[in-house]
Amino acid sequence: MALIADVFDVILKDSNGDVFGTTTLQDAGIEFTVQENEVRSGKGNQLYGVLHVSRDININLTDVEFKYEWLAKQLGQTVVTGAGTAWSMPKWYTIDAADKISLPETPINDSLAIYDATGRKLALTTDYTVTAKDVTFTGLTAGTEVEVRTYSYTTAPNTQTIAIDNSVFGKGVQAVLETIEINGNEEVVATIQYQFDNAVPSGNFTINTASERNAATQAFNLRVIKPRTTNIVGRFLRIPVTQ
Repeated sequence: MALIADVFDVILKDSNGDVFGTTTLQDAGIEFTVQENEVRSGKGNQLYGVLHVSRDININLTDVEFKYEWLAKQLGQTVVTGAGTAWSMPKWYTIDAADKISLPETPINDSLAIYDATGRKLALTTDYTVTAKDVTFTGLTAGTEVEVRTYSYTTAPNTQTIAIDNSVFGKGVQAVLETIEINGNEEVVATIQYQFDNAVPSGNFTINTASERNAATQAFNLRVIKPRTTNIVGRFLRIPVTQ
């Protein structure tokens, strides 16, 4: 008795020689779909034959580990490292005895947006001044709460950025998927490996989050493409394992 009872491990190799890999897939599948046209004729319109038109191969992967470089491949981009510009999220602060609050980052120019407890937006110079990360208030007493809704700031030099360009799409990679075959005694008897010479990442993906803290999975789907010079799109290997 032969069983496939474990998820694939996967590596993807692009034309630049870069290799992306994962051993943390939650589920992984290879879907073979053959388009068939039925030929019917005669009395009763009975089935006379079946014409096979084409075969599509789709690779569907779901990873529990977030992989930034895989996201870049789906967008047809590379990860660029360097300082960038980010925006802070809303946060409440309490003005201290020196009529100040201290921000985690230094705001850029006049990007700072501060509101008092009534929802009134405070004005730069009139209601507060900014020196580096410190904000000093005029007319607001110590203990007053203010909401810093946002400001832009310069990120660290090792920040990673992926451009989202609507004119650029993912390029083909070599995909290799591997799992194991076991017998009825749960002994590994063979390594099962699928190799596809050119698989194009799908540009379709969804990023979901929820208020309940849990690991968000990352979907990565590819479509196998026929090479220009051959009809062979890949191969299936069953490699014996000696106990």
